[in-house]
Amino acid sequence: MPKPKNRIVRHTSIYLFSDILRRGVSLIMLPIYTRFLTPEDYGVVELLSMMIDLAMIIFGARIAQAIFRFYCTARDENEKNDIIGSALFLAVLLNAIGAAVVAVFADSLSQLVFSDLAYSDYIVLFAINMALMPLTEIPLTFVRAQQKPWLYFIFSTFRLAIQLSLNIYLVVHLEMHVAGVIYSALISSAIMALVLLPYTLVKTGIKVTIETCKTLFSFSLPIKLAAIGSFYMTFGDRYILNLYTDLAQVGIYSLAYKFAFIYTILFWDTFEKTWDAEKYTIIERPDAKEVYQRVFLYISIVLIFFGLAMSLFVKDLLKIMSDPAFLDAYKVAPIIIVAYIFQSWTRYCNFGLLLNNKTSQIAYAEAFSSIIITIAYFALIPSYGMYGAAWATLIGFLARFLWIYFKGKVEYNMELPWLKISQLFLIAIVLYIPSSFIPENTFLSASMRILLSAIFILAVFTLPILSLKEVKKIFSLARIIR
Repeated sequence: MPKPKNRIVRHTSIYLFSDILRRGVSLIMLPIYTRFLTPEDYGVVELLSMMIDLAMIIFGARIAQAIFRFYCTARDENEKNDIIGSALFLAVLLNAIGAAVVAVFADSLSQLVFSDLAYSDYIVLFAINMALMPLTEIPLTFVRAQQKPWLYFIFSTFRLAIQLSLNIYLVVHLEMHVAGVIYSALISSAIMALVLLPYTLVKTGIKVTIETCKTLFSFSLPIKLAAIGSFYMTFGDRYILNLYTDLAQVGIYSLAYKFAFIYTILFWDTFEKTWDAEKYTIIERPDAKEVYQRVFLYISIVLIFFGLAMSLFVKDLLKIMSDPAFLDAYKVAPIIIVAYIFQSWTRYCNFGLLLNNKTSQIAYAEAFSSIIITIAYFALIPSYGMYGAAWATLIGFLARFLWIYFKGKVEYNMELPWLKISQLFLIAIVLYIPSSFIPENTFLSASMRILLSAIFILAVFTLPILSLKEVKKIFSLARIIR
């Protein structure tokens, strides 16, 4: 059996390509959306998505972490099948209830969010998609729990083909604008459900027990409550920004946020797909803390480097892929990316809380940070618009990280190498500052940004921050990825 760190790198590499494919529509369609949708259209799609995401948090089960916690520690296949079957039943039931409520109150929600009834039909379509989502998400979680990244890759490839075809046909060819985006999501969800649900039921059978449903729900309830706070911290700024500015600024800010989402999907979520199951097996090892420390160091180097690179190149990317009306997104994207580095660290440091079933602390952290970010929203957004929204996001995410870190450390102290990581983080900030003075010439701009990125890599391997053993291990892991 491969060593844990090597297996983590191998699986993460596969998940990276899988998520590039699974989320490929967001990457590939981004320049198309910014050409065929106006900033106002983009703002409408963002607010509609935000509304349904909130409904899914309120009514949904939020049981992915519960599946990993109990599936990976189950005693036999029968118990594992019970966990998956009960999770699927619970998620479908709760999402269906939520979708029905959203559909019934579609007119009221349209009036509340947009001050216009014209978006009611769109809300109903989003509600139908909400009901279908557990039929896709629970089976994909099951694949991850089985630690089958190649199978996940196959499903991701299939999903990309469907979504990309639908988006090009509906948004570009038929020019359906907002409606095209919504119908594409709905149809692709239905097709994926028809593929993934039979796969799962053939493997697990239809096994549901009330006791397991209660266990999954009770474990997930604090996480569910925390998700409400997390949603508010992620999307609340759009609503407040719309109150004090307009839909165009919401659209530009949402595009900047999209880069942070893409960054997180590629460089944290892909790692977490392996880590969610792996972290519970490492705890039994005599060198567990050393493994946790090195894994955190390596993933932090990845997060900081690519956070720097994306922040440096976002302006040039926007010039190439989007309409000039969206260009100002580059000014706030780096701030949001830094916030998402803190979010990634938060999700690593909550291990002690998950391990000891102290998920209530995750809810407390969200409540605390929601208060902090609310103060920041109303202090900064009225005066500074989307710049204030970005800084408020960073402040709130930092507050959440500090709470989770110190509470998680009490439950299980991984003794993480913060001095090394702080030095690397500071180097990245120092290298980003000169980017504000780079000339507009495309070739010169790209060359200087590549140089700044290369200097960071050089600093990692030449400055006395990492030990020789750690440097050798990074090269070893790079060979594994290749």
